[in-house]
Amino acid sequence: MKLTIGENIRRFRKKHDLTQEAFAERLGVTYQSVSRWENGTTYPDLELLPAISETLSVTVDELIGMPQIEKEKRALETVDELRRECMKQEYDAERIVELLRDIRRNYLDSEWAWRPWTDGNDRAFRDPAILPEVRLFANAYLERKPMAAETIQTMSSVEDEEHIAEFLEKHTTSFDCSARELLFMRYWRRGDAERLEKERRYRMFQAFDKLFDERSVLPLNPTPEAQTAAIEFTRGLLNLIRNDTEDDRADIWVQRRLRLGLDTASRMVATSRLEDAMQHVTSVVNLLEDVMSIKEEVLLPTSCHFLDGMEWYGEEYWTTFNNHPDAPKERCIYLHTQLNDLNVCYMIFPSHYYRTLQSDDFAPLRSHPEFEVLCDRVKALVVIKKE
Repeated sequence: MKLTIGENIRRFRKKHDLTQEAFAERLGVTYQSVSRWENGTTYPDLELLPAISETLSVTVDELIGMPQIEKEKRALETVDELRRECMKQEYDAERIVELLRDIRRNYLDSEWAWRPWTDGNDRAFRDPAILPEVRLFANAYLERKPMAAETIQTMSSVEDEEHIAEFLEKHTTSFDCSARELLFMRYWRRGDAERLEKERRYRMFQAFDKLFDERSVLPLNPTPEAQTAAIEFTRGLLNLIRNDTEDDRADIWVQRRLRLGLDTASRMVATSRLEDAMQHVTSVVNLLEDVMSIKEEVLLPTSCHFLDGMEWYGEEYWTTFNNHPDAPKERCIYLHTQLNDLNVCYMIFPSHYYRTLQSDDFAPLRSHPEFEVLCDRVKALVVIKKE
């Protein structure tokens, strides 16, 4: 849970009309230390908390934000219960409505309020008995966070035909008048090279990313021939983009490369090209081992000179697969980049690739002497946190 002690020190200090220098002098520390506390760079030493609390006339609990921490804990519990109920085959619509109303009324400013929009609750949210409360929640959330992409995307999927036009008119713009598009044109027209370059790199990455999305390439219910053609198209595009790479190690395209490798292997298995399939599975396992070797945060190469300067990071992370509230936390690698208030991220879970290799698509490879060895190597990467 995020500690708010720095924000609280700033708020209580200003309430007492104290400058950072005056506050630091009373505590016998430097004003730089106070600045670092308030910026969240560091926390004050435990032995200083009583003196800080006394100087600011608050309790230690108030100082470290215990009321807010407890509220955030309750918010997380509520969001998890909502996810748990929505996942049931026979969910309780009345309970889901109660939980959504509780979040809307009490936890709208929580750091977890975004979760219902990204947890895959669409099936339940479409229910006519639930949708009116979902609509109220969305409107309230978008008042605080206008143009929140996850909320708008979810509502554009779950909203009924009667209300969808009204929702889109209120919460979206035409495709060429989005904030990002307007800022891009603003920087270009003003010759603001520094800020334009950041937007340009993001714009190009998004263009590539959309072309890798099979929804952009394939129709619904594609034929096997169309799927094979899409794989070849993606392979060619990825090789073209990564023409600056000098090795085959992890880069910002690692998730796409892993998926493409298994998709290619699967199609080769389907056409009885088992040795070729094994080569691709081997490459996937090698790449997966490389990315899972990441421990501390590292800057990942772009492997594309058009994107040089775009900062993507990879780091170890522990979370549950598909935000399942009752699943154990698994070690994964969190890949992320940020531009202003926009965050793009992916997570690499080795258990996902192990399950894929154990699926029926790869059954013909089980007789191959090396296949089980590769599966065991992937299984060894799956680490579950023991509570």
